[in-house]
Amino acid sequence: MNHARPLVRVGLACLLLSPGCKDIIEADLAGYGVVLLTPPDGYISTANLSAFRWEAIPGADAYRIQIAEPNFTNPVIYRYDSLVSGTTFDAPLQPGVYRWRVRGENPNSSTSYYERGLVIEESTTLEGSSPLLIGPTSGAITAADPIMFSWEALNGAEDYRFELRSGSQTGSLVTAMIVGGTSIELNIPEEGPYTWGVQAQNSTSSSNFSYWALTVDRTAPGTPILQEPINAIQLPNAPFTFRWTTGSNAGSGASDSLFVVDAGAQVIRSIHAPAPQVTDSLGGGTYTWYVRTTDAAGNGTSSGNGTFSIQ
Repeated sequence: MNHARPLVRVGLACLLLSPGCKDIIEADLAGYGVVLLTPPDGYISTANLSAFRWEAIPGADAYRIQIAEPNFTNPVIYRYDSLVSGTTFDAPLQPGVYRWRVRGENPNSSTSYYERGLVIEESTTLEGSSPLLIGPTSGAITAADPIMFSWEALNGAEDYRFELRSGSQTGSLVTAMIVGGTSIELNIPEEGPYTWGVQAQNSTSSSNFSYWALTVDRTAPGTPILQEPINAIQLPNAPFTFRWTTGSNAGSGASDSLFVVDAGAQVIRSIHAPAPQVTDSLGGGTYTWYVRTTDAAGNGTSSGNGTFSIQ
């Protein structure tokens, strides 16, 4: 496998332009190979979740991993064809025969694919398996009440143990219950960070726990305060700046959106504002404006309305 220093491609068109033009240099990945790490070729597993790993390649911006059943010559189905930025990929796979391959890519070149085989066998025990959680997604921030928790069925499971813990997966147990299906709806009255987990079980074995973090935030941010343009002012027909104070927020991260409405009650500006000011220009007329502060859970509070006119 070639590990030589990659060649580079220089943007020739750029070199023919002005002296101040920057060279565009990109690694040429031709001749490079991806060193596959795990699983080894021909590996036989009973786990329902497979972890694929490979070494990074200098000059590669991303990696394409493909997983086909049973092979790439006469595939019945491509289970995955994914472009990932890192060197890891976790995939749930049902029992079957698979081939998987990886190549490095950048905008102008790619390596060859490097390939291995994998067999997933039906397990006679739940040990070593992990339930695949569906939602709320990992790290979700929500204001919902109640909250629907769901996961995929695990072969061989008779029921599932559901846990909700305060803070991390080692935090104090808030509730635990046995669930016969693959979902449960639960009221969580207290706001804050939680971790929820699921373990599959039957009469002779149990799986690993799968855990995801969750934050409950139902408190709306404070009211944003409009500053400029001052109410009822007349402005010249020239660029000007909207300024306001963002609503206070003690929960999940908040952001602001600016809205401008014309005399016909049509919203003519709807701008997500990373900072509490926006410079804009409008034609002559009378306008109403307001700002809405919204947190990551979707709770929002709007300012009062301001008016101004442009000559």
